[in-house]
Order: sequence, then structure tokens, then C-alpha cells
Amino acid sequence: MKRLIVGLVLLAAPATMQAQTCTASPCNATNVITTLKIKSSVAFSAGSNLDFGSVAGGTTASVDAQGTTTSTGTAGAVILNANQAVTVTANFAQLTATGFPNLTVSNPSCGYSSTATTSTTNTTLFICSTGYASPATGTTALRVWLGGEVVTTASTPAGNYAGTATVTGTYTAY
Repeated sequence: MKRLIVGLVLLAAPATMQAQTCTASPCNATNVITTLKIKSSVAFSAGSNLDFGSVAGGTTASVDAQGTTTSTGTAGAVILNANQAVTVTANFAQLTATGFPNLTVSNPSCGYSSTATTSTTNTTLFICSTGYASPATGTTALRVWLGGEVVTTASTPAGNYAGTATVTGTYTAY
């Protein structure tokens, strides 16, 4: 009885489940589907701080992402390493000092390059809020440069003001 059931099952099974008989050489087996998932690897690290330098009240502190317009300051940098496309944006918080009015970073400046220095030759500007999309093939040591302006008035109190710039990477997680 068992042999009869096994025989009926084999006759009823689709051709892909039955042994395949080769009629010529070479003989190819049924294809086996293969898969692999590569996990997302996206990392930001600090490169350098954005320093607007020192200015007198009533003047504007200015640093751009290409390093061409500066009031004795230096552009900030974040380093991106990724194995896929990443859209990079930047947002600037106000500069604060205890007991003093907040100072706004206006005219934000963002750029990217693969070198450790900024210039009009090697740093490509992009709109900070819109972002820049890195290559889909992967990125190694891409620098995202940051700059902007801080306008002071003659009555802006002297002091050390500090804030943050947040660089965000948006990507498809695998």
C-alpha cells in the first residue's frame, strides 16, 4: 500500500520535483536561485568645527563652504562614508551665550569634496536645506563643508557664542 501511495505522489508531482533525465551532454540541473543582502553602512564623523572667528560688534562674521569668503574663520566639515547613495542636508541652530541674545546663522553655505581642504576648484556648493545626493556606488571620506554668516549689531554684547550645525543623511536602509 505504501509503495502505491509513493508511486502516485511521484506521478502527480510537477516535472521540477521529479528527477530530470538528460538526453545530451552536458547535462544542466534545474537552476537554483541565489540571493544576498548587503546591509546599509552609512557613517558620519567629525572633520572640523565651523569657526566664525572674532569680529567687532556691528560687523558680519562670514565663512563659506568653499573657504573663499571668510572673516578670519574656518569652514566646518563632516566626513561621510557610505556604501550607497545618501542625501545629505544641513541645519544650523542659533549661536547662544548665557544671558545674551541669540545670534542667527544666515545664508548657510554647504559644499562637498573628496579633499581635506576647501577651494572653488575642489568644493562643489549645494543648497543646505535641499541637500546633495552622494553617488549610489559608495562614498569614502567625502567631506561635507559648512559655512554661513552671523550678523551682529553695535549693541551685540561681547562674549563667546556657540551653537551647532546638524548634518543629516537620508537613505534607504537595507
